[in-house]
Amino acid sequence: MQSKYTDCELLFFSFITALLAGIAQKRTGLVLVIDGTDLGKHCGALMISVVVDKRALPLVWLVKEGNKGHFSAAAHVCLVQPLKSLLPACKKLILLGGCEFDSWDLQAYALSQGWSYVFRTAKNTVIEDSQCDSYAVGELCADSKTGYLLVENFRIGRRRKGRVNVLEWHKKGEKAPIYLLSNFEWAKNIITYYRRRWGIKTLFGDLKSRGFPLHKTRVKKPEMLCNLLILVAIAFCLCFIVGLAEALLKDISPKILRQDRLESYSIFHIGKKLLEFCIQKIAVFISNFAKF
Repeated sequence: MQSKYTDCELLFFSFITALLAGIAQKRTGLVLVIDGTDLGKHCGALMISVVVDKRALPLVWLVKEGNKGHFSAAAHVCLVQPLKSLLPACKKLILLGGCEFDSWDLQAYALSQGWSYVFRTAKNTVIEDSQCDSYAVGELCADSKTGYLLVENFRIGRRRKGRVNVLEWHKKGEKAPIYLLSNFEWAKNIITYYRRRWGIKTLFGDLKSRGFPLHKTRVKKPEMLCNLLILVAIAFCLCFIVGLAEALLKDISPKILRQDRLESYSIFHIGKKLLEFCIQKIAVFISNFAKF
């Protein structure tokens, strides 16, 4: 963790590139999510993950002092730039994010790469129509039947930059609507993809309280935390790969997992339990071998 020679590009990128190539073979595109979380002692991590079904796998990250909300728009763009060398050629790529990622800088970069995107924005975000009339997105009113309203080709922000489509989406049972910025032209596409944003929340839970106890670390140096994430990310991906291959390990699976609760386990937790079982068996074998 303290070595200056620990390198994410050397240790992790070569590993995750091969994994992404396999994931992309069965998909017409890749869904990426950018989000932040608190990490270590008074530090924040900004991470991009790739969504696979209902889970997410870590790709790239930044760590700095301060909480997760202290990353600038320039840092967001800096984080997505290495993705060009990681991602395999695919028909489309969709980037998702919350309110803190709604800057025009990040949207412009996504457009320059030919990516699609969906970012949440605040209700006081200013938009301007073709008639140069300005108002906040909170003034939009969703259709009572469909639950959404899409307005197209609006400039955003007080500097009136770019052109973007704005969606007001009022989910059933929710008190307030949410507002989304996107270059998709269909409202249902925007809603469908934005729902997948929550995959990264399951990742943060698996990296911290539900899987690896990363939330308990008291490391306060961003460089050390960044190196620690390399190890945890590799371990997480290995658990995920083994979890996907659970059907091939049917001989030992019943010894570890309750078959009546198998559907309640995530792919990550299945893989983690199988790996822990194998590690224990190897440790016993080495211990017995050492006696001779």
